[in-house]
Order: sequence, then structure tokens, then C-alpha cells
Amino acid sequence: MNLSVFKTAITAIALATGSVAPAAAAWVGADNVLGSGETITNTSANSQKMGWTGNAALNYDAWGMEGSWLSFRLTATSDTTISATADGATMAPAFTLYRTNSTYTGQSVALSGGVNGAIHDFSQVAQAGQNGLIWATAKTAGGAGIVETLGYANSGNSYAANAFGQAVNYGVNDVSIDNLYESGISGSVGAGLASMTLHNLASGWYTIFVSGANGTLTGSPINVSVSAVPVPGAVWLFGSALVGLVGASRRKLNA
Repeated sequence: MNLSVFKTAITAIALATGSVAPAAAAWVGADNVLGSGETITNTSANSQKMGWTGNAALNYDAWGMEGSWLSFRLTATSDTTISATADGATMAPAFTLYRTNSTYTGQSVALSGGVNGAIHDFSQVAQAGQNGLIWATAKTAGGAGIVETLGYANSGNSYAANAFGQAVNYGVNDVSIDNLYESGISGSVGAGLASMTLHNLASGWYTIFVSGANGTLTGSPINVSVSAVPVPGAVWLFGSALVGLVGASRRKLNA
């Protein structure tokens, strides 16, 4: 078969299935609600080596059907840590965190294809509304889709530019446009590990896209965990309330 014809056929298949939503990965116990002091987990989220990036055939974009989408709701402002781990150095985990208006697992909510991007070929580092992520950006206030891209952690390869002209950097990267949802991002990456902490992450819905970022590795499952730690102010208020209750009880006993 002529190579150009083959590519056209593959593209047609991808576009024909583009309206089909990817399967969302499941949290252990179907628990997608994260309260302060809690941790939720997913085991074997994805074993694809290059769904997040690393695929030269996609010009180092993401391949949404080869990654896992995990949506969760944070109940209170917390320092929130997301970790993606693999067995040893058999995978290079990478993930992006998005703020959403509701549960969201990669469905197309706007035009797709070309500079808009599509579930089969999109920018894993773009801000909501930018080329490569228009297909997933919420169209109306409160509507389904991505509201803001907050950051990404990449333990795999870096690239000067993906097909949408955006740099794909190694390490932990803060790409948020303001401090509306968090006050800062930190973290680390290493062999088989990508971890990112969002400080003072606001309550609400969030979505993680996770997969591998190095196609030369052998591949293994990626496990994901998300932990929320109450911010110091919240801990202080809780402690003050507890002291108040103890004091009130003592006054009642003395009376």
C-alpha cells in the first residue's frame, strides 16, 4: 500500500473514533472524593510507554487513548501531592493536572483536529484554550471540560517543541496562569517516579492525564496516588476549635 494512502487511512480511522470518549481509569474503591488528610489511589493506571509523549510519530504530542484519565474532587483547600510510580526504571511516568468544572475524563467538548488538537493527538503541556487543547477546553462558565492547566511532571524525555510549537520540559513545571487555584507548585522526578505538590490547592474538581514519556523503555504499570494535607491555617483553626471545646467542657464540669 502507498505510504500516503496508509497514513490517510489511519487518520480517517482516528477521526472516525475521535468522538468516542476514552475509558476513565478507576480509583481503588471507586473513591474519587479527596478530603483533607486522605489519600486516594489507582493501581496499574497505564502501562503504555509513550502515551504522554516520546512518540516521534505524533511529534511528541500526547496520545489520549493510550493514557489514563483520573478525575477527583477535593473537598477543602489542601496541600495536595500527586505521585505516579512505576516498577524500577521500566517506565518514565509523566502526568498533567487540570482544573475542571466537574468530573472530566477526556471527552471532546469543542472542535477537534488541526490546531485544536484531538483526543488522539493533543498537547500535554498547553494551557486551556491554546492550540492543542481547544478540543478539551470548557466552552462556557460551569461547562464540562478543562478550565485551567495547572502543571505537569515529566520523568521522561524533553523536547524543544511538540507539533503545536510548545516546549515539553523535563521535571516539575508550573504552567498555571494565576494563583486562583493554587499558590505554588513543587516536586521531583526520577527513575520510575514523577511527583508534584500543589500548595493550597482549592477545593473543586481536577483531572489527571497520566502515561509513559519514553518509548525506549520496556513498560510496566503506573500507580497513581493523590494525598491532601490540611494547610497550616486550617490545622490551627481546627486546634483552636478543639481547645475551645475542651475549655467549654471544663467550665461545665466546674459549674
